[in-house]
Amino acid sequence: MLGSRNWRAMRDTRRYRHQYPDLIERDGNGDMPNLSFYRNEIRFLPNGCFIEDILQNWRTDYDLLEENHSYIQWLFPLREPGVNWHAKPLTLREVEAFKSSKEVRERFVQAYELMLGFYGIQLEDRDTGQVCRAQNYQKRFQNLNWHSHNNLRITRILKSLGELGLPHYQAPLARFFLEETLVRRELPAVRQSALDYFVFTVRCPRQRRQLLRFAWEHFRPRRKFVWGPHDKLRRLRPPPSPRDPRPPATAGGAEDGERGGGAGGHGEAGPEPPSPKESKKRKLEASRREQAPGEPGAQGASDVEKIALNLEGCALSQGGLAGGAQERAGEAERPCPQPPGPKVAEEVRKRRKVDQGPGGGAPGDGGEDGGEGPEGAEGPEGPGCAEAREAEEGVQEAEGGRGPEQAAPGSSAGAGPPVDKEAEPGS
Repeated sequence: MLGSRNWRAMRDTRRYRHQYPDLIERDGNGDMPNLSFYRNEIRFLPNGCFIEDILQNWRTDYDLLEENHSYIQWLFPLREPGVNWHAKPLTLREVEAFKSSKEVRERFVQAYELMLGFYGIQLEDRDTGQVCRAQNYQKRFQNLNWHSHNNLRITRILKSLGELGLPHYQAPLARFFLEETLVRRELPAVRQSALDYFVFTVRCPRQRRQLLRFAWEHFRPRRKFVWGPHDKLRRLRPPPSPRDPRPPATAGGAEDGERGGGAGGHGEAGPEPPSPKESKKRKLEASRREQAPGEPGAQGASDVEKIALNLEGCALSQGGLAGGAQERAGEAERPCPQPPGPKVAEEVRKRRKVDQGPGGGAPGDGGEDGGEGPEGAEGPEGPGCAEAREAEEGVQEAEGGRGPEQAAPGSSAGAGPPVDKEAEPGS
């Protein structure tokens, strides 16, 4: 039933991902029938043929591939037994031999391509394992919907890929079936198996989390998604589809995506409401920005005096700046102050009228950073003052926008722990 968790599937896939911790391997006296079959030395049993016959003559014989149930355990062996007792479970010695033989690996990939064609799928890239629809996918999809035992075969194929050195083929195939079932809604008979089995056969935890995030994003109704915790899935950012990359975002769009991407930029009904703690932080930041700099709480009296002295030094003439540079040469550098308020500006204007003489400014009234006298020697509105104001504004913007961005649900600082363990109880 859709929307309910298959606990038997959970236990089965977890046991597979953890390398069968309770498995006692058989003593085959050195025999490796699965390897011998892939070396084209023996026929599969019962009543079988060599693997080269299958790869060359069965590729388009869909009726034979559908009706024969003996070959699948030989083509895709596992360390666990199957229904065909003639087929022996895979051993660790055979696994190492499979991975070290170039001839065997090539036949294994060809067998994978054969079964993909039977399901209406094409291996698009042998290096990455990316798959896509084949030209005859409509008829083959119809066969998948009619014969549900193929879901068991696909699960076996995914597990065998992970055992025999092609684990990077698992996630692309699982992603393909999620897209077809949840997005395009082409394979309703495969949907439950894709969620219960296909996703959880992927051994890479990062790829498995990405698949769960994609499935949660497109599952409807979302409240009935039971394959992972919603709060953790919401904070994961799904990767863009390799066949449908997202357009590059602008500066504003990138910031919005960073803040809201954790909720799933596309496929969401709307942005998630912020938590009460986050709302309080944003309100506090907004009130601080609106509050006048000269008022209590925003800046102290000493800060106001420093700002006034700094701007006064920018407004004085070259002689005054030179004198201030000599007198304050030993002072340490301080960060750019915040822009002053109207009261401070008025106070500076009054002091200018009193202190400025006919021949230049009074000595000792230079800027706070006296060593930068040459840059401010061009007069009251010189480039040094303009750059100082721009720097002050930039610092204020950076500090003012940092709080909400860090507290956003989709930001890197607010990202929660991985969903792997919580998505599968007991894993």
